[in-house]
Amino acid sequence: MAGYAAADIQIDGLTNHEPETLLAAIGVTPGGSLIGYDAALARRTLENLDWVQEAKVQRVYPNQLEVSVIERRPFAIWQKGQSYYVIDATGAALSGMPSASLVGLPLVTGDGAQKVAAELINQLEVIPGIRSRFRAAARVGMRRWTLYLDNGVTLLLPERGWQKALAIVEDLNERQQLLAKGIVSIDLRLPDRFAVAVAKPAEAQAAVE
Repeated sequence: MAGYAAADIQIDGLTNHEPETLLAAIGVTPGGSLIGYDAALARRTLENLDWVQEAKVQRVYPNQLEVSVIERRPFAIWQKGQSYYVIDATGAALSGMPSASLVGLPLVTGDGAQKVAAELINQLEVIPGIRSRFRAAARVGMRRWTLYLDNGVTLLLPERGWQKALAIVEDLNERQQLLAKGIVSIDLRLPDRFAVAVAKPAEAQAAVE
């Protein structure tokens, strides 16, 4: 019946996926029949897609279909072994993400890293000196982080109190340009001191009280 063909399909909320991908998921094509179409089932189908956070599907009689989605946003890239996954802030893996949406995403590695990456990265947002250089983080023993900066500096964070440790490094960097002094790594795992390894062998270890 021509009056029940999908003549007007409105889609709202897509950022990282094409309309054709969404329509294929819910079995609708422009001009296709809407007789007996189950909008509630279509909504549930969309919300089962790993990149969809929330969806609404409404049929407007006789021949219109309104679809809106809230996409999960790419937050980081998680490496597990030799595999890489795009994840959102909850740690959920997202499929089919275009390469343009991945530019600038930090890399996190290690078992369990995807579940706690948001806590680390959100904390770095209030530490601009380190955040601007941050490129990757490795979860060690599912207990603590090691950070890798774009100038080759490695920050070994403690299991507890890592936020305070980062704040100390940020303060020293602001006052003394700590991260621009040829440092290879800063070990912050001890509560009362940290150790700095510099590039020159003669200065390989310097303890800072």
